[in-house]
Parts: sequence; structure tokens; C-alpha cells
Amino acid sequence: MSDDADAVQARITAFWNVLASGYNTADNVAAPGSSEYTAWLETVRSLLPETPSDVLDVGTGTGFVAQMAAELGHRVTGVDLAEGMLESAQDRIERAGLDVSLLVGDAVRPPFPPASFDVVISRSVIWTLRELETAFRSWQTLLRPGGRVVAIYGLGTGPMDESPAQESAEKPMGLFQRHYTAETRNALSAMRLQDHSLPIRMAQRAGLVDVTVSSLELVRGWETSPGSDLPHALVGHRLIS
Repeated sequence: MSDDADAVQARITAFWNVLASGYNTADNVAAPGSSEYTAWLETVRSLLPETPSDVLDVGTGTGFVAQMAAELGHRVTGVDLAEGMLESAQDRIERAGLDVSLLVGDAVRPPFPPASFDVVISRSVIWTLRELETAFRSWQTLLRPGGRVVAIYGLGTGPMDESPAQESAEKPMGLFQRHYTAETRNALSAMRLQDHSLPIRMAQRAGLVDVTVSSLELVRGWETSPGSDLPHALVGHRLIS
């Protein structure tokens, strides 16, 4: 990465490290045993293979999807650059009595050999990735033949998505604005998605085939990430041969 790209990523990672200790709340992740959690579990079940598979959760955060994939019987690895988030994820996984490998790693370039996984999944992550096409290329490379990428994301704008025009010089900058500066937001091509054309195009250019997008009606209106009120899942596959 260039110095500018390093600075952008440093601000993003610092933001999530600050949030980590208090992120496992009902406003951000559904509590196990709740009806909302059951809806997410069934949604993730519908997106993953029926047979136990090797699943990589990129940008795992506090391990929400990693926990559900493990509960469904998959062999799960989670990576995140925010070590604070990984500490929360480790606590979550241990309390659930599950076996998930959690590692510090970049969602854009996960540190694994090619063909290591059957599934690469992300949830509420692509909006904060600085190199979306590179990420899709990396994920495609990590798949075994016939494997799939699953990217859960939203359309529209969420409450954290504040434009520079809305920021006043007299108004103290909040945590989000201090880290997601104008420079940072301008580096994030999927932050303000109004349709699916960009992620579909990036996935196809990365070599994924049979790319589809479906609406996730069971979990509509959940969370506070940008666009999460209209959640969708992009699914693309690596060629079998």
C-alpha cells in the first residue's frame, strides 16, 4: 500500500478498535437465543453449503457470523485487523463453547495460501473496504474449485454515513467523523451503494462466476451499518475447473 492508503487503513482500524469493547450490544449484533439471532442464523444457513465446509469470515469483527457458521457445523476461521474486535470475538466464541480460529489479518488480502477455503464470507464489511476489486480477487484466489464468496451488505445510507457537507466547522467532530474523514470516505467505493452494479462488476472482474444478489428479508432493517436497512447477499463462485 502507499503511504496514503496506509493512513486510510490506520484510521479505519483505529475506529473499530475504539468501538470493540462495547460493540456486542443489541444495537449492533443480535443476542444468541433472541428471535433476531434465529433470523440471522437461518439467513446464514441459507447462504452456506449444506455439508461441513472450511469457511473464512473476513472482517469478522466480534465474531457474529463466525459463531453462527460454527454452530451450523462448519470449520471456521475469522480474520480482522482490529485486535480489539478479535478480543471480543474470542470472548464470544469461548462463551459459546465453539472452536473457531481467530487471527489478525487484512480482509482485503487475507494471509492464507490459495485454495484454502470452500467459502469466504463477509457481513457489513464491503462498505469499509478501501480496495473492493482487490478484495474480491483475493477471496476468489482463496477458494477451492466450486467454492463461493458470500458478501452481505446493504443499500442506501445509514446513520453513520455523514457527508462532508453535513459537517460543521463549529460542531465537534464525533468518533466516526474523526476516523472516517473525507479522505477515508472518498477511498471507500462501496460506502454509499444505491444499487448492486458496483459489487457485481467488481466480483465478475475478479473472476467470480454465476454472481447473484438476493434480498435478505428475514433480517431487513437490522443494525446501524451504512445501508443495513436494506440487506442483500452477493454470492459468486470459483470455476470448478
